[in-house]
Amino acid sequence: MIRRLLVFSLVMVGFFAVQGQPNPEAQLAEQYYLDGEYESSLELFTKLNRQDPQDTYAKRIVSCFEQMGDFENAIKFLDKTAKKQSKDPIYLIMKASILEKTGDLKQADKLYEEVITKKLRGEGDFIQIGAYLYQEGKLDLAKQTYLQGRKFIRDPYVFANEIANIHAQLGEYEEATKEYLNIYYGNPADLNTADISILNMLSPTSIESIEKTLLSELDKNQNDLGLRTITYEFYVLAENFYEAFIQVKSIDRLFKEDGDRVFKFAETMRNNGEYELSNKAYDYIIDRKKGSQFYFKAHFEKAINGELKAFEQIPVDVVAVQQAVMDYGTLLDEFGRKPQYFNAIYRRSKLRVFYLNELQEARQELEDVVRQRQSLRLEDWAKGKLLIGDILLMQQEYNKAKLTYTEVKETFKDRQLGALANYKLGQMAYYKGEFNLATALLAAIKDNTSNDISNDAIKLNLLIIDNTGLDTTTTALEMFAQAQLFTYQRKYDESVAMLDSLMEKFPSHSLADEILWEKANIYLKKNDIQTALAYIDRILENFSTDIYGDDALYTKARIYDYTLQDPEQAMMLYLNFLTQFPGSLYSVEVRKRIRELRQG
Repeated sequence: MIRRLLVFSLVMVGFFAVQGQPNPEAQLAEQYYLDGEYESSLELFTKLNRQDPQDTYAKRIVSCFEQMGDFENAIKFLDKTAKKQSKDPIYLIMKASILEKTGDLKQADKLYEEVITKKLRGEGDFIQIGAYLYQEGKLDLAKQTYLQGRKFIRDPYVFANEIANIHAQLGEYEEATKEYLNIYYGNPADLNTADISILNMLSPTSIESIEKTLLSELDKNQNDLGLRTITYEFYVLAENFYEAFIQVKSIDRLFKEDGDRVFKFAETMRNNGEYELSNKAYDYIIDRKKGSQFYFKAHFEKAINGELKAFEQIPVDVVAVQQAVMDYGTLLDEFGRKPQYFNAIYRRSKLRVFYLNELQEARQELEDVVRQRQSLRLEDWAKGKLLIGDILLMQQEYNKAKLTYTEVKETFKDRQLGALANYKLGQMAYYKGEFNLATALLAAIKDNTSNDISNDAIKLNLLIIDNTGLDTTTTALEMFAQAQLFTYQRKYDESVAMLDSLMEKFPSHSLADEILWEKANIYLKKNDIQTALAYIDRILENFSTDIYGDDALYTKARIYDYTLQDPEQAMMLYLNFLTQFPGSLYSVEVRKRIRELRQG
């Protein structure tokens, strides 16, 4: 079926031309019309129509009469023109429209019926009259015209798009869905057109009717891939994810797909925060597609789901982290701890290092894989070395950590991984109280590095500079840096003791908000929510306009949202956040979460 774009308008600026050139008199007549000077417009259009009869002129003449309330002369003009242009049914339809406006409904209906059922003799006629009636808002008559055309042409799918659009506007969603499907049935190549049209119609008032029609059609066409695809995508857009999963599995089984569509569904579920359903989709692939290209990927992505779910909560869900580590382990046990599976080894090790404190086990696994440097991507080798450096720093093997970071820095000069290694060297110098070295290393990080590295370097550099001025003793900063190192090494009690000692010695120091933020994060890591909230509240009470104001309020909102599961309090905090920190980097996520909470 050839798709048709039906355009019909009484506004014809730009169409009045003679031999391709603009006709000045026609343009002037149109301008009179647009300005409401209908008598002047009528005079000019009448003159033009006498010299060179054209449909566009005639239609404007009728419109001028109509605007002036002169229906009698409009009808006379149409009768005269219809006789001259007896093969063009538009003038009789326009006459019926004028009769309707005069109140002569009986004659109008009779003329509409006569034209639609007897005067239209070709596809072009049905297109012209259907479009005119649609433009005039006479949807039932337009629908009757297209259906008559379908009967006349003897094609059950012709005009499907036009009829469907009318049904949709009339709120007849079952009929509209059937007609949109006719677009596809008439020409399977138009599947995407039918699919998009149905999905665009989706709303709370239409969803039930669309679903009913799709399922009814599926009962009759179980093995139609296009129909099943439309139904699957309908359920995804309608957020009926369970039914979408049923459909995508059916498609995979019936049409012997290799798991590609199911894998993409799993990714969609992850993006919607539906981790359980995402995992079920990955499990489907794991159970049934052992030889496919998606088998390893499904194992890997399922473990990543565990990570994402763990990090959704504040503090991080350690049980979920442990499960993710187990999932990665299962994957590596099956496929082997080989260089090609570096990403799984790396992600597993990172979780073990920063959340489970399994330092030596993670270090051993990483060292085993980075030894195979020739078989690794150079970037993967560098990532592994940097993580080993982090472990060495945690294990207080400072010289080895420095050498490890330096090796990456020298290998990746003026590149992102080199900048990251340089930042880690600067951070380690800061932890050790070597502030001059730290600032030199941090200042060397180029502006063209990633925003995260550059911003962290600038932030740490400013912290050092602000607290090592000529008139400032470095003792407080040394203590603070040592406390942060303790935190990094997961020695939380030692860190808190150092911070308390710092506050006793320097009660009014400019590091006060930094100390409160450090303590808040320590207690979050220790899963002491109430103590963490107490420190966050002190930041909001005393330092809300300083550097950690937005971090503190955002963190507090997320605690009430995900950990304490108090959506009302969370909503209030999110709304307060947008008022207090409209330009914050967190604003996009806050607005997204507000929408989700409002939707229930």
